[in-house]
Amino acid sequence: MCGIFGCLTLDGKMPDEKSIYKAVNSLKHRGPDDHGIAKFENLILGHRRLSIIDLTTNAAKQPVVSPISLMAFNGMIYNYKEIKNTLLVSNTFKGDSDTEVLAKSLDQWGLKKTLKTIDGMFAFAWFCKKKRELYLVRDPMGEKPLYWTKIKGKIYFSSEMKSFFAIKEFAKKPNINFIDEYLYTSKISGSKTIYSEINEVEPGQIVKICCRTGSINLSYYFSLENTFYNKNSNLISNKIERLNQYMEESIASRSISDVPFGAMLSGGLDSSLILSYMMKNDNIKKINCYHSNVKNQKLSEYKNAFAVTSFLSKKFSQKKIKLKSKINNFTKYIDLLVKVTKSFDEPVHFFNSPDLLNMVNEASKDGIKVLLSGEGSDELFFGYDQFIRSYESLTKKRSKNFLVEKMYFGGGEHSVDCIKKICAPSKQREKNSASWIWLEKNANSYPVEDLISMFSQKFRMQTLLQRQDRVGMLCGLEIRSPFLSKELVNFANSLKLKDKFKKNSKSTKLILKLMAEEKKLIPSKIIQNKKIGFNSNMTDWLRENKMKILIKKLVNDKNGFFNGYLDGKITVEIINLHFDGKRRLDVLIWRIFAMEVWHRVCGEGDYNFFR
Repeated sequence: MCGIFGCLTLDGKMPDEKSIYKAVNSLKHRGPDDHGIAKFENLILGHRRLSIIDLTTNAAKQPVVSPISLMAFNGMIYNYKEIKNTLLVSNTFKGDSDTEVLAKSLDQWGLKKTLKTIDGMFAFAWFCKKKRELYLVRDPMGEKPLYWTKIKGKIYFSSEMKSFFAIKEFAKKPNINFIDEYLYTSKISGSKTIYSEINEVEPGQIVKICCRTGSINLSYYFSLENTFYNKNSNLISNKIERLNQYMEESIASRSISDVPFGAMLSGGLDSSLILSYMMKNDNIKKINCYHSNVKNQKLSEYKNAFAVTSFLSKKFSQKKIKLKSKINNFTKYIDLLVKVTKSFDEPVHFFNSPDLLNMVNEASKDGIKVLLSGEGSDELFFGYDQFIRSYESLTKKRSKNFLVEKMYFGGGEHSVDCIKKICAPSKQREKNSASWIWLEKNANSYPVEDLISMFSQKFRMQTLLQRQDRVGMLCGLEIRSPFLSKELVNFANSLKLKDKFKKNSKSTKLILKLMAEEKKLIPSKIIQNKKIGFNSNMTDWLRENKMKILIKKLVNDKNGFFNGYLDGKITVEIINLHFDGKRRLDVLIWRIFAMEVWHRVCGEGDYNFFR
């Protein structure tokens, strides 16, 4: 895992080199092991490396410069060994890295065939010398980030938005026209970001910049919608065998590493399954597992995590498995929130992000450089309670307007009236957001169950993958998601609802549970447990006076975000409604708090005031 930054000059004036070096070094946490900068005519390409594969040669050093192209790459190509074997017919290799394989694939096959062939999480910049064209490319599901901006005749691009802060001409103007979308959904969707001047390369997208004309062309090489066609009509027993095969292959490929690796273990179905498959792998002899715990025992899953490790220790007695659990207190949580906000460059989406950082940081202290995660399973296998509620209500009342609003606002629909009041000074533009437009376009094109999964994978899951990337990179650690392999995504999205959801018992992720039972992968209790989710002590703190005091202090500040851009007075009234127990607005209160923290840590606000 790495960080990339670059600048393509379209106006003939080269950028200030000091600011370029500063921008590249702002990504040092993403790549603490090595760095490099390459120049070609009007292009400067920078790279920071986290060494995971091929530690003994320079074959993975970046940027990669060849007679044909320049490339800077962030991510991991899991099938690089198979691709290398194909390329060996006409190529020689210095080492055994996925970086070298990707660079030679692009030079020999071009962009189109390479993207069809590779399976991985990636974001890269590739410059074709002959065509004088720069391509910014992101993986199909959006696991790795990439941003770009155009400022005074120059195109800048980076793995994180903070790099642009080093550019003198860049202004940290909040994207105020889409702030209501953040309050509704926790993220501005599509190519828009929290900063008005910054664009995000979308999952499966190619941004092509032509040096000769200065034109910018956006296209997609991957369509998530297409994975929902051709529904699988095989017997459930055949589907279970295929699923088992895809799981084994995906976890084996995502366990490739020349550095120590471990697993994230919540105690739920998904992470427990991944750990079980890791234990089955003959090449793995020892695994460290990491768990994030909470004080509230009603919300704690530690006993489940312990039960999983105990079960697998007995089943694989010749292997070692170790479980480590971390818990936050309030002071440490706030300190971690500041750090994770700096890493995100935007308001933190979830209560549990500081808890995730606490856990991943523990793994980093143990020398772990790669963790496997269960992220993506709920989106693929109809795993959320919200999916069930949406499905039941949408199948009863199938009007387009109702469907669009129900899916867009999701679990936050009860706070819509509050958000409209807060955002009254600005124009409310939810109908201009990428996710709203997508729903309007596709509402009548797919079955309800497919729309729910599709929408979640295309938009909601991006917040989870962003959290995973930023937290891992902040600790100099790579987090991989086996459920998001090409084969598993295509397989899961081809399944019928009856394979994922049992209506009479409201059991979700049905095929995963059937497979786990049949193969005796994990304890039956874990398979049958109701999903709890990744909890945080903040769930309780959001009802305590100390949080009320802190949030109101931030919002009441005359230089605060809500006072400066929205309606601070109305915002305080809504905060009082929540803490006085008149309305339960936990998620909205968190987003207000996260926005004020971001304003001071990354935006235009006074950081010292927050401290």
